[in-house]
Amino acid sequence: MAASGSPSNARTFPDSYYEDPTLYQFFERILISLNEFAYNDTKYPHDYQFTYHMVTSVKLTDILTVLMLGTVFTILRYIVTATVSLPLAESLNLKRGNRAKWPESVWKFLIYTGLWGYSYYVVIYSGRHNFFQKPLDIFKDIVFDEGYLTRPIPVDVYWMYALQLGFYVHSIYGTVYMDVWRKDSYMMLFHHGLTIFLLEFSFLMKYYKIGALVLLIHDLSDVILELTKLNIYMKDRAGRHWPLHEWMANIGFLAFTVSWAWFRLFWFPLKVLYTSHWGVYVYHKDKDPKMFLFFNTMLFVLQFLHIYWFYFVLVLLVKVASGRQKEVDDTREFDERDSENGSGGHGSPKRSEGEKRSHAD
Repeated sequence: MAASGSPSNARTFPDSYYEDPTLYQFFERILISLNEFAYNDTKYPHDYQFTYHMVTSVKLTDILTVLMLGTVFTILRYIVTATVSLPLAESLNLKRGNRAKWPESVWKFLIYTGLWGYSYYVVIYSGRHNFFQKPLDIFKDIVFDEGYLTRPIPVDVYWMYALQLGFYVHSIYGTVYMDVWRKDSYMMLFHHGLTIFLLEFSFLMKYYKIGALVLLIHDLSDVILELTKLNIYMKDRAGRHWPLHEWMANIGFLAFTVSWAWFRLFWFPLKVLYTSHWGVYVYHKDKDPKMFLFFNTMLFVLQFLHIYWFYFVLVLLVKVASGRQKEVDDTREFDERDSENGSGGHGSPKRSEGEKRSHAD
């Protein structure tokens, strides 16, 4: 089987090199690629000139587009909160603590659904791309020639990036000034910053296929999470218990746990980490894999965050299964007494919009 970005550099490997790896092969091949590229400065010296041209290829119009979208998302969230979320919370007669958190989950459920839907359309449904089905081929057509950094990105992928970058710019503001402050809010801010940096870096490096996979794999779990939290908030309201919402919250929590494990702990390593290591080895061994160690370091940090947050999921799962906790709730929340003291938690810079309204009431 031929495998190369250009006929003159064709290389043939066994068919097994292009098939999904076993668990042992996954780690073995990750280590092989790291040993080849990451610790071999003599064979693969850093190309500072390429890095300079990559950094200076940033376009002002792209920056303004992202900032504009971030502003639009923020304004839109304020509008949705004032005209939809808070009136709906009042009509449902939610409990005071849940009313403070309701607008955040409504907004995130709507925006994650829209963003993931567009990502699914671009990457899979449109039929214009096959890098989800054949992720190892992502690096096959990459040739780092003089015109590499100036090659255009497909329009649908460009707007996928622009919308996501705009959303994460908004999310930094939203986490500080609009969301309920939680135990991991600082970690969430770090995640947003890392995501922006990773997306922008992959955009400039023309590694947009890897970036598109990351976006597709991430957002579905967030959709399920926010829908689950909405049902949690609705199961005890108007002075009575609603079994349907409790049942939907439990089913949602199980679906969220499975989706997180499948998408972020299985597909992310298989389709992203494996591709960004073994795909580079197969197609770029003995050539210069630009920014290999830097790019993969960021991807591994992102995977660490997946494992970190899955810890909270497992804590909740164990508590419910062992009977120490009778119902599904967010283990990242501060104690109820902390939210009642006025700021939603230790070190919270601002109250959420829902908290302002509920305290005013």
